[in-house]
Amino acid sequence: MMPRTKRNSEQKTMTVGLTGGIASGKSLVASFMRELGIPVIDTDEIARQVVAAGQPAWHRLLEWLGPDYFCPDGSLDRAAVACRVFVAEEDRKRLEAITHPAIFEAVDQRIAEFEASASPPDIIAVAVPLLYEAGAEEHFDAVVVVRATTEQQLDRMMRDRGYTAREAGARISAQLPLADKCARADYCIDNTGTVEETRRQVKELVKHLRKQYSQAHG
Repeated sequence: MMPRTKRNSEQKTMTVGLTGGIASGKSLVASFMRELGIPVIDTDEIARQVVAAGQPAWHRLLEWLGPDYFCPDGSLDRAAVACRVFVAEEDRKRLEAITHPAIFEAVDQRIAEFEASASPPDIIAVAVPLLYEAGAEEHFDAVVVVRATTEQQLDRMMRDRGYTAREAGARISAQLPLADKCARADYCIDNTGTVEETRRQVKELVKHLRKQYSQAHG
């Protein structure tokens, strides 16, 4: 769960939660946002940092999981852990209870650093793959969901990540359906078409968000 409460008008930036389903196109949308001058904080990247050898979360995971889930160099075997938590909801919740506080503390710190800079950005996006599953939507000023078809997700996971059809299906099934996420979101990017169609949608969205920001901050 996110530790912070909902943001308030005293803060300098608009924060946008960027989410979707596995292999739905969040990274593509994030790249387009960066092209348009919006910093994107990637919680997947932060997650790797907070479980690095010697970090507090790493020690807690070692105590819980034991050495079988760690590589010879001491790093967490993320693939082995993923195989375990995707078939056991109780284990997944325990993993999240260990890692989420550290991840979102780092997110808060990065947002604060942006806001304290000489030229703070008007918008900051935070890519959170399991935003709704973590109950984190109230943390953001707006939530954007990136949508693709289940067939596209499966194809991308098998083609680009080397998953079997069974492995890919299990990971999709472990997440909230994309249709439900879109129904709850403020905005939904349809990534079922061409890359240029997705880029156009992102441009329109950013234009709209910046207009909202300008109106709110006079």
